[in-house]
Amino acid sequence: MSITVVVPVHNNSSTLKRVIEPLKRELLPGDRILAVDDRSADNSRSLLGELEIEVVPSTGETGAAGTRNTGGFLAETGWILFVDADAVAPAGWREQLAERIADVQAVQAVYSRNAVGESAATFYKNYYYFHTFTRRIRGPYIKGCGTFFFAVKTDVFRELEGFDENIAGATIEDADFSERLWAKGGKIVIAPEIEIFHLREYTTAELFSYEWNMMRAKALYILRRDRSRGAPSISVAGFREMIPVLSGAVFSWIFIIGLLMWAAGSAQGMLIAAAGLAITAAGQASFKLHAIQDGGFRGLRACMFILPDLLLIVPATMAAVFTFLAGRRY
Repeated sequence: MSITVVVPVHNNSSTLKRVIEPLKRELLPGDRILAVDDRSADNSRSLLGELEIEVVPSTGETGAAGTRNTGGFLAETGWILFVDADAVAPAGWREQLAERIADVQAVQAVYSRNAVGESAATFYKNYYYFHTFTRRIRGPYIKGCGTFFFAVKTDVFRELEGFDENIAGATIEDADFSERLWAKGGKIVIAPEIEIFHLREYTTAELFSYEWNMMRAKALYILRRDRSRGAPSISVAGFREMIPVLSGAVFSWIFIIGLLMWAAGSAQGMLIAAAGLAITAAGQASFKLHAIQDGGFRGLRACMFILPDLLLIVPATMAAVFTFLAGRRY
C-alpha cells in the first residue's frame, strides 16, 4: 500500500511542525506527503518549506472541501490519507493503517481521549468525538467519516468526484462523502487503535458557534439530499446509535417547557420538567460517566455543556428549514 498524505493548510503555522514531523517519520518508499495551501495569510508556506514538504496552492473553492480535493486529485498512489493541520498522529500510525485496509474502501481513525489545554469546552468537544467513535458506535464499520485522519482508496475518491465544494467551511462535507461511498457499496472501517491528538482549543463561545454551524449544516444536508441514497448519515454514527442524542434534543426542550409551565403557575410543570431532565440525563449517562472517569474534574465541568448543546439542535434545525424554504440549499 502506497499513500499520498494530504494536509490541507489555512493559517496553521502554530501547529504544522507538531503535525508534519510524526507523519514524515513513518512514510515508506513510494509514499508522498502533500500540503495544500488554502490562501494562508501567515507564514505556513515558508514553514512547510523549512520542513521540506511539497506545497501546492488550492485550486478548488475556498474551504475544506476544495482544499482536500486539490490534493486528492493530484494523488498517484493507491490510497489517499487526509490529515488535518491540527491533528497529531500517534507513533505506529503507518503500520496500524496498513493492517486495516483489507477488503474496505476507507479507514477512519478516532479522536484521542485526551485534549489539549485546560478548557472544559475543548475537552467536551474532543471527548464527544472520542466517545462516539469508541463507545457509541457498535461494530467494525462506521457510517460517516471525519477527515481529520481519513484514508480512502484513490480510485474510489475519483469515482465519487471528491468532496462537495458547495459545502462551505468544515462542516458536513465528510458526512456527504461517506454517504455517497456507502451508496456505491463501499465500507469504512474504524481503527480505534489510531488515536489522533487534536491541537485545536475552544472557548465556550467558539464551541457553541461551531456546534450551531454544524447542526444547521446537517439539517440542510438532510433537506437537500438525494432520497436514493438510503438512510442519511447525520453523524459519524448511524441513526440507531444517535438515538440518545436525538431523544435528548427533544426531551431537553420538554424540560424547558415544563419549567416555563411551572413558572406560569402550573403544578404539572415541575413533573414535566423532571421527566424531561431525567430522560435526557439517562441518555447521556454513559458519556458523563466516561468523561469524568477519563477527564477528572475537567471531565466533570465538561458535562455542563451537554444540556445547552442538546438545546441547540432544535433551533439550529428550524433555522435550516427556514433557509431551505427561502430557496437556499446550502
